[in-house]
Amino acid sequence: MDLRNSECAKAVAELQEQGLTVRLHSREDNTWHIADGGLYSYIASGDELVGLRKANNLNIRGVKSLG
Repeated sequence: MDLRNSECAKAVAELQEQGLTVRLHSREDNTWHIADGGLYSYIASGDELVGLRKANNLNIRGVKSLG
């Protein structure tokens, strides 16, 4: 596993620790499906999650801001 993948794994684990449901959406595109138990869910790439983590903004609000 390269550094980028391990950083993505850390970001996914951090979201799960926050009580969010995170599952792989597309292996080819490295996208993740993120839900907070409400009506809405979000799709984000692994690179976006790593970026949010580095910016100390890895939470549901940060994910929502990705659009």
